[in-house]
Amino acid sequence: MNSRLFIIVEGQTEEAFVKEILQPWFAAQHIHDVRAIKISTSRGHKGGFVNYEHLKNDAIRLLKGEKDAFVTTFVDYFRLPTNVPGFVKCKEISQNTSQKISCLEQAIYEDIGDSRFHPYIQRHEFEALLFSSNAGFEKFFGSPVSNETRNLINQFDNPEDINAHPATAPSKRILNILPDYEKVTDGNIIALEVGIDSMRQKCPRFRLWLDKIAVAAKSNPK
Repeated sequence: MNSRLFIIVEGQTEEAFVKEILQPWFAAQHIHDVRAIKISTSRGHKGGFVNYEHLKNDAIRLLKGEKDAFVTTFVDYFRLPTNVPGFVKCKEISQNTSQKISCLEQAIYEDIGDSRFHPYIQRHEFEALLFSSNAGFEKFFGSPVSNETRNLINQFDNPEDINAHPATAPSKRILNILPDYEKVTDGNIIALEVGIDSMRQKCPRFRLWLDKIAVAAKSNPK
């Protein structure tokens, strides 16, 4: 298997998530060269998704530079830049958030114009995955934090349904329960305890993305 997989991410949290959680899963699918690439925002600076052109430039550069590479994204729907292709049209097509995101992903795919590019937008943000089970909150924070997170988890069959209103997005809910929550450090130790299997079981869009990428990379004829 010669395929290389680049995952364009927003920042350190997602970069660590790729290294700690996604790389081992892809390795089990016999895809061993998986790399997180933080969005280049300016010369010498990386991280943050405030302008779609930054992501586009990185995607095109990677696709042109690595002929056997597949490129995907792992960015949040929450506070998506307004210059993403199809932003207005896709926001208006439906009240269903998953349909809006699928529309945006298709618009980005068409804009990049390469069959090796598979955009993915996390619904609604990275922290939704942490609610796939209560294991991480129970292990590292105990009660009463874990009691509150358990009550929240029980409200949603699918953590991806936790909405993206500025006051009730997944990260905001964690901060309301755990005010000193640190996204990079706490987010990934919780993710490690939750585990990829629970995330795949509870988060169908996330699972479909991983499966799609695995199939595409395995089918690479090189």
